[in-house]
Amino acid sequence: MSPRCGCDSSACACFLEGGDNVTVTGAGSDLSPYIIEAELSGVPAPAGAPTPGQVLSATDDDPLTTDWIDVAAGSANIDGAGTGAVAAAHSGDTVTASSTESIAIGKNANANTGTQAVAIGGGVSATAAPQAIGQGAIAVGSNSVTGTAGARASANYAIAIGSGDGPGAGASAASDGAVAIGGQGTTATGTASVALGVWATATPNWSLAIGQGSRAITATQTIAIGPGPSQTAAPLANGQGAIAIGASNGLAIPGARASGANSVAIGSGDATTAGAAATHANAVALGMGVATTTTDQVNLGTKRLHMGGINSAPADADLVASQISFYLDESGNNLKVKVKYAGGTVKIGTLAVV
Repeated sequence: MSPRCGCDSSACACFLEGGDNVTVTGAGSDLSPYIIEAELSGVPAPAGAPTPGQVLSATDDDPLTTDWIDVAAGSANIDGAGTGAVAAAHSGDTVTASSTESIAIGKNANANTGTQAVAIGGGVSATAAPQAIGQGAIAVGSNSVTGTAGARASANYAIAIGSGDGPGAGASAASDGAVAIGGQGTTATGTASVALGVWATATPNWSLAIGQGSRAITATQTIAIGPGPSQTAAPLANGQGAIAIGASNGLAIPGARASGANSVAIGSGDATTAGAAATHANAVALGMGVATTTTDQVNLGTKRLHMGGINSAPADADLVASQISFYLDESGNNLKVKVKYAGGTVKIGTLAVV
């Protein structure tokens, strides 16, 4: 409150007085604050009571005059064909909510087949409009071209959000639990697959593609992360359980590629050099231009490697069979390596540091 008029944090010294159709109550204190109420006069109540299907609306020629109007004769149709369904569109437009408790909003929007389906968005045709046809499916977004699909959620609890444009279809989620968010060309067709980004594609079951043009395809549990200026430049994971992270910035230069089963490729490319490529099973490629050469390897390319050197030996139990660990013996000026053979035998090698 303003101290210049004698008000403080707990009371107001201002004098408020009501006027025509305005009432002021309260004392202007914390316990009894001012309450100002205005009453709009001169707006007559509509004549009679509404009949089923009518709503209260201002008349066209006078916004201060109200009347009961038929929904069918106004600007919206809200009764869907399904039990408890809602279908809303401009008067004269087709909109379909034919399944139980479904919702369809927008010209040609279609929510049917599965209960609680939701389709939102107006389309220039039934094809271009969104369609949600699975139980609990949600489709949001249309297409600007009559013959090209808008958003499609065509399986149980599938979610497709994103409009198409021209030849590129809207987001499509085609299997149970699939999620496609991004718009043009975004596709999630595998069970519980997830595609996020324009032209992102996740086709196998339980696959994940994040970023424009990213592709997780062919085998289950694939993961591709990173947006590229083209699908070639974006990451591609197509081996079972493979992970590819990173894109290039050249349209024709491949981003990260993980094609071996359980392979990992991490590393972006640039305008001339491809991203990391792990083409062998259980192989790992780290860095731009690095490519694996055989199975069960970790390839860092020709980059300098800086490793920590702990001044103590690891416990024998910390090593698994066929594993080695480097460490320092600073007091003796030695670099040491502890190895555990396949049969469990542990040995230590020493290299003098001068």
